[in-house]
Amino acid sequence: MIKIIEDKVAKEIWNYIFKKYKFNPSTKIEELPLVFDVKVMCYKLNSIWNEKQELIVNDFFKKISNNEIYALDWQHDCFEYNPHNYNEMKKQWFDQSRDCYVYFPSYYPNGDYFFFASKDFRYGLLGHPWRKEIYVFGDTLIEQFKQNEELLNIIQNDL
Repeated sequence: MIKIIEDKVAKEIWNYIFKKYKFNPSTKIEELPLVFDVKVMCYKLNSIWNEKQELIVNDFFKKISNNEIYALDWQHDCFEYNPHNYNEMKKQWFDQSRDCYVYFPSYYPNGDYFFFASKDFRYGLLGHPWRKEIYVFGDTLIEQFKQNEELLNIIQNDL
């Protein structure tokens, strides 16, 4: 199941991210978007991910969580979803009540900051659209990415 997070709640989540991680959305390519207080791995993205690669990343989240996690799209709708239901989810639809289209973000950042994280922020993935990088935190999630670098066409990058 996928659930759009109410604007008020989404703002509270983003405020938490701003405060805890000093989130700094910027179009300046030399600026890092977050200051992490946990171990983090940065990866350079060498190509846009196809559906198979998106499913691989989703499998990482399935392995480490049975619960809903956040899918946060900077300046757009934010969601709660369960990675175990990812294959059955609608990734886009028309919301008649708001008279607009809704787009669930991909794991690959495609023009905006995407932040996928557990609700307690013990693990997650931030996609940086201009640097074409992802920042992975949480030991188990980092290990999953390390083991699948070739399949995802990513290389470790220094912060």
